[in-house]
Amino acid sequence: MRTLLVSAIALAAASPALAQTTTGTPNNYDGFRGEIRLGYETPTVSGDGDVYKLGSAVSYGGEIGYDLAVSPTVTVGPYASLEESSVKLEDETSSAAIKVGRNYQLGGRIGVGLGGVLGYFKLGYSNIKLTAVDTGFSASDTKGGIGGGLGVEGNLGRNAYVGVEANYSDFGKFEGINLQRRQLALKGGFRF
Repeated sequence: MRTLLVSAIALAAASPALAQTTTGTPNNYDGFRGEIRLGYETPTVSGDGDVYKLGSAVSYGGEIGYDLAVSPTVTVGPYASLEESSVKLEDETSSAAIKVGRNYQLGGRIGVGLGGVLGYFKLGYSNIKLTAVDTGFSASDTKGGIGGGLGVEGNLGRNAYVGVEANYSDFGKFEGINLQRRQLALKGGFRF
């Protein structure tokens, strides 16, 4: 990751020279953006060398961000996302259940134009909410960790875009077990 960041900084420093020598189209992936997201996610716990699914279900939400063009093909910028999950793990012998609630991320991303599409890498802080429920009882807790993703998006005209993204978050130890979140999301948005 350090190599990727150093490369982006070097590209930003060299952007005036790139702008003079590049004959391609200008960067069409810059500016403020807002998107809606629909995903399939699988929160998991691990311990003793085994990985267990809490469940698999749909997630939905949105993301806002700002992409700054640092060369004709490279963008960098911050993002913030908020998604709700419908994952629920139920005990078959009782009314007890664990519900996976919202997840938010704050971070930055680096994008590179790849002949008509933007490929990008994102990394940031991720925070998940879990709720335990039983008859007459409910308790929630949150856990923060590191999250990131890889994705591609393509423009539909100058302002609209669609894309796909794979995400992974690691929340470290939660109640003595390791907690992770894996997600594949489809998205559509607008640049302003």
